[in-house]
Amino acid sequence: MHRAYVAGIAAIITLAGYFAYQQIARPLCALEVDAIRDTTDVGIQYRIRTTNTGTQQLTGIVVELGANDIQEKSALDPGQSYYFYPNPETKVSTVRVRTN
Repeated sequence: MHRAYVAGIAAIITLAGYFAYQQIARPLCALEVDAIRDTTDVGIQYRIRTTNTGTQQLTGIVVELGANDIQEKSALDPGQSYYFYPNPETKVSTVRVRTN
């Protein structure tokens, strides 16, 4: 019984250390972009997911989805995601994402 107790405590300490390391190793500013293309019964639909994977707030996010389709998001907090959807008439070929 005593060994199981010690093993449980060791496992908890190991997990806590792992999660602490994950937080320390995160960059200050990082943006993950995932462009998704879905084929549905009404045609092809696109969505662009942006996720702040850093530890600081990102500001001034600008997404260029195509000619005359530029969308903005003022800020993303750490861990927050936001989806951008192109206008129906936009022909998507290249997506550009910028942030301050």
